[in-house]
Amino acid sequence: MALLAIFFDAALGHGLTWENDPYWSYWITKTFLIATIFGLGTAWFGIGEGRGAAITAVHTVVLTVYYWTFSPIGLPSSPEWLDLEHTWITGVPIHFAVIYLGYLVALWLWRRRARAVDDADSRTVGVTALVTALAVVVVAGGAVSLALGDFPGVTWFLVRLLLTVPFLLWWWAWAGRDRVGAVMGGLVLALVWSTYGHFLGPAGLPDTPLRIFSTSPPPATVEFLDYRQLWLISFPLEAVIMAGILLVEAMRTGGAAVRRPLGAFAVIAAALFLIAPTSEQTLGQEGARASLTASGSVMVETGRFYEGPFARGTGDITIEAEDQGSRVTPLPPQDVVSLDATIETDDGTFEVTAQEPMVSEPTGKHTTWWGVGLHVEHHGESGIGSSKLPPITSEAAGFALGDVAVDGDVVAAGVPVHFMTAESGLPGGATLELDVGSEGQVVPGLPDGHLRVLWAEHEADIENPSPGRYLGGGVILLAFLIWAFYLARREAAAG
Repeated sequence: MALLAIFFDAALGHGLTWENDPYWSYWITKTFLIATIFGLGTAWFGIGEGRGAAITAVHTVVLTVYYWTFSPIGLPSSPEWLDLEHTWITGVPIHFAVIYLGYLVALWLWRRRARAVDDADSRTVGVTALVTALAVVVVAGGAVSLALGDFPGVTWFLVRLLLTVPFLLWWWAWAGRDRVGAVMGGLVLALVWSTYGHFLGPAGLPDTPLRIFSTSPPPATVEFLDYRQLWLISFPLEAVIMAGILLVEAMRTGGAAVRRPLGAFAVIAAALFLIAPTSEQTLGQEGARASLTASGSVMVETGRFYEGPFARGTGDITIEAEDQGSRVTPLPPQDVVSLDATIETDDGTFEVTAQEPMVSEPTGKHTTWWGVGLHVEHHGESGIGSSKLPPITSEAAGFALGDVAVDGDVVAAGVPVHFMTAESGLPGGATLELDVGSEGQVVPGLPDGHLRVLWAEHEADIENPSPGRYLGGGVILLAFLIWAFYLARREAAAG
């Protein structure tokens, strides 16, 4: 049950709905927390849909309090995973739903195990699993390649075969090979593929020429699929195809036990494809975008970083940023940053350009949101940015590496650049800030070793894909919950 629950948490919670990747210890620690609470809960109170819901409620409270007060998970490098939204506001309902879903599926499998016994010999089952897995990989993988307009690489197909064969052997042993087991198996297998792709499986390997006799490593051009490619295109397509292939296999082996498969198939297909239109922003592009511009009078800090007085000047800035999601990987797709600023003061004319997102802070002090963060909180006691500033809520913020020129001469390259909007908390009521350099690092050629510029007003066009993801993920999660609850109740009545 704990393994199924953490799997649905990874797939439907962190993959489909939040699109983030917590620190690796999260998965291990939380699995043991689930196993502890549900192990004791079922030992003391037994099993059943109602008991499971009550134990899940207790687990959700313990989990949330633990995260909020005691947990080192995600800290210190990524404290945003424990913010108010992900812990209490969306965390409570989503965590309850995914854990209860894991419980319901485990309960269904537990009740079903006696009827899942197959009198076929192991060799026949092994051959059937291999042939079925090959059909799934070829048909589903081919359809995804056509839908994406890109071949994901031979390794992508090989790894999916390695995922599918043991899954089928395990699933058939527990869930059986009838119509219901086939439809549910297709859905869960599609989640296995998508979850692996979200956290572990980049596309694009291997590059040619293949390394056979050479000792030199082959070239590699790999990237992770973005949210739209993975969850809005690949996942529903894979689920429908997998359920269809497993239904065909079930009809071949189950005979009369398979009835009205097309009705169930149509309902599942319709539910899955509901996710596609939930976010026009996400469907129309790879990530969520922000455009910022400001021009006119500026305040330029002199003296110590975040502590000095301000002088007057003028400045123009244009920022185009794109948030590709929170995924712990140096591989693309990565966030996109394009920043150009010109500031004129009594000390000269400063030109700042930045085109490279800062995927991680060089010293590992804090997260950078992998370049761009939309609708984020940082500074203050957040552990992100500087504690010398008050807490800042930003509709758009980011970290990048850029170049600085003074009076036309480049004085520094590849230096940290930070930008952020602010609802409040900046000196003089400013709403947009640009920082060049960082605390403890002197940028050669800049007065006082850094540049901090504030604009009183700015114009912004900022997208927020979270409502669309929450709606789409919520629809799919609810559909899975209803289906699993129905299956568990039905199995109880049949048993």
